[in-house]
Amino acid sequence: MFFIFVIGTAGCGKSVLTAALEKWLATSELAVTVVNLDPGVEDPPYTSDVDIREYVNYGQVMHEFGLGPNGALVASLDMAVSHVDDLREEIIDIGRDYVIIDCPGQMELFAYRNSGPLLVSSLRNYDPAASLYLLDANIARTPTGYLSSMLLGISINIRFLLPQISILSKADIISEEKVQEVISWSTNPFLLQDALDMTAEGMIKEYSSSILRILEDIGSGTSLFPISAKQMVGMETLYAEIQRVLAGGEDYLTYE
Repeated sequence: MFFIFVIGTAGCGKSVLTAALEKWLATSELAVTVVNLDPGVEDPPYTSDVDIREYVNYGQVMHEFGLGPNGALVASLDMAVSHVDDLREEIIDIGRDYVIIDCPGQMELFAYRNSGPLLVSSLRNYDPAASLYLLDANIARTPTGYLSSMLLGISINIRFLLPQISILSKADIISEEKVQEVISWSTNPFLLQDALDMTAEGMIKEYSSSILRILEDIGSGTSLFPISAKQMVGMETLYAEIQRVLAGGEDYLTYE
């Protein structure tokens, strides 16, 4: 059983990618369990098999404790920790090949509270797991936006301690030329530095160059996979990368 955690900032396309990946895997005759881990979501574009909302009532938490949206999400996730064994048991009882977990939209609230990493580690337990980190193409299209997105991804990676696959999400909203440019930044820091030199000025340029040097020092250069979940583009490449990370490149069905 493989666990795939879909993470990223609000509005980056996590739920849409979760739905698309479920559809692609099911079409490939792979059994999938979908888990909604966002207590505040109202109408996700998929039917969840396991849902945190069955254990924690976000609206009730907000009303009873007089909390705003962010405070209620924090409180709900903290409460969800007490139900993590029940969530895990549901997932195991279903017993399918892949478990796709759609994480909360307010990623900073999920990643930097102790409840977030605890939920992740407890749900996957000792099963193979990876995270799909989504970079919103609308932000990552600029050199400074790309750098800030990658820096956040590294920070999240430190919190969750999972193999991380970086995805250029919503690639259909930018031109193919721009997609290829952003992809080139992920593997060639010199091209990214050139782009920064042409677009950034003053302190922003200095800060960005310093961040780039940090990323180079820690060896964060990795291929970025462009995905359009709405158009189902890039799913086969994504599946191949998931298999490489989780199963050493072997197709799961070959050793069932």
